[in-house]
Amino acid sequence: MKVLRKAFKEPLSETVTKFVSSVNEDKSIILADLTGSLAHVQMLAETGLVTLDQSANLTRGLRQIVESYEKGQFQLDPENEDVHMNVESKLEELIGADAKLLHTARSRNDQVALDMRLFIIEQANLLIEQITNLRSALIETALRNIDAIMPGYTHLQRAQPLLFAHVMHAYVVMLERDTGRFADGVARASVSPLGAGALVGSGLPIAPHVCAKELGFNLVFENSVDAVSDRDFVAEFLFACSLTSIHLSQLAETFIIWCSKEFGFITFPDGLTTTSSLMPQKKNPDPIELVRGRTGGIIGDLVAILTTLKGLPAGYNRDLQETKAAAIRSADSLNQCLKIMELAAKGLSVCKTQTLAASSDPELFATDIVEYLVRKNVPFRSAHEIVAQLVQTARERDKRLDALTLAEYKEFAPQFEADVQSIFDPVQSVGNKTSPGSTNPELVQRSLQTAAAKIEKSRV
Repeated sequence: MKVLRKAFKEPLSETVTKFVSSVNEDKSIILADLTGSLAHVQMLAETGLVTLDQSANLTRGLRQIVESYEKGQFQLDPENEDVHMNVESKLEELIGADAKLLHTARSRNDQVALDMRLFIIEQANLLIEQITNLRSALIETALRNIDAIMPGYTHLQRAQPLLFAHVMHAYVVMLERDTGRFADGVARASVSPLGAGALVGSGLPIAPHVCAKELGFNLVFENSVDAVSDRDFVAEFLFACSLTSIHLSQLAETFIIWCSKEFGFITFPDGLTTTSSLMPQKKNPDPIELVRGRTGGIIGDLVAILTTLKGLPAGYNRDLQETKAAAIRSADSLNQCLKIMELAAKGLSVCKTQTLAASSDPELFATDIVEYLVRKNVPFRSAHEIVAQLVQTARERDKRLDALTLAEYKEFAPQFEADVQSIFDPVQSVGNKTSPGSTNPELVQRSLQTAAAKIEKSRV
């Protein structure tokens, strides 16, 4: 290691240099580090800790590095340990001795805390955008197939008829909560730690609020010890990533089941599927399976961070370096998964004949029969018991519920009339669900349109 070794007699071993270096992770926070440094220089100038000429020189050099980074020309040297020392080294090449002023009243501890906050904020906002894109795709697909009726499932057993669009709207709602979690995290991450130094602040006449203002933050740290050691915002980000990933995994699992031959409810275009190296007839939803698979890694990153944080004493500890890789990895993985699921939502086709046939299974209307009796003033629990006996008898007689005669229905309750035979219509069944948030076609369409309008408004 080339830097910060004046007080040591021996150079750092190559093995240790590689072990402590964070340049691989720091590639993702270069721009954040440069942004923080530019804000810091502004503060140094306003407080008189550097002259206006020195400030101009530092700013010019830092902007040159930004330009170099944006062109892909600024590379991190592992011998300089991290992004902070790489920037200082490059800055000295560009502007000379004034570069040594950059670290005035600053530590790498408060510096990296800021870098990670800026990174998390950027990634959270990017993920909010990606989630919103997926929500829009789900809404479009739902509206396009608003007439598709399918069986709803509980315990993966057929339960009651419902709209395909109603299921899609369920995921739209889930994902909206996910955007809210990321937005909440951004609000808590938007606190500037610059000025906390290594641990105790500074005796120099610094003005942390100037840095905060330059960075667009409304808040400045309250406690210097907490400022350098706080990684709650990383944990929150990873929790939001984990729960979003779980929702994507649930959606992926649903799609995977639905596109199987056993269900045959949806199909995917060739561009979203792969084939077998042995079985040429196979059309596998591999990308969607990988979305489900990558959830484990994202949850693992959350658990790793929480485990790291739980044992740390007060103050900055090098263990915190491990929070970088987890946040970077999860952000990238979730971003890719969201893009895949957006393609899946846009590309799927609903096999409406198959879904309608499956939703016409007479036993799916058992609850409709219960409600039929309730409307005829039979107490719900009594109605439930009557229909349970009715179902059991139909099975024993090897007859479908819709094949029972009116006389057979009246064996169980005198309230049954001829109109009971009209219950076994999936279109009528979903239309009869009029309670708020139910699978009624008009309500579902209205909910989807409202969600689409909210998304449109958020993008203005």
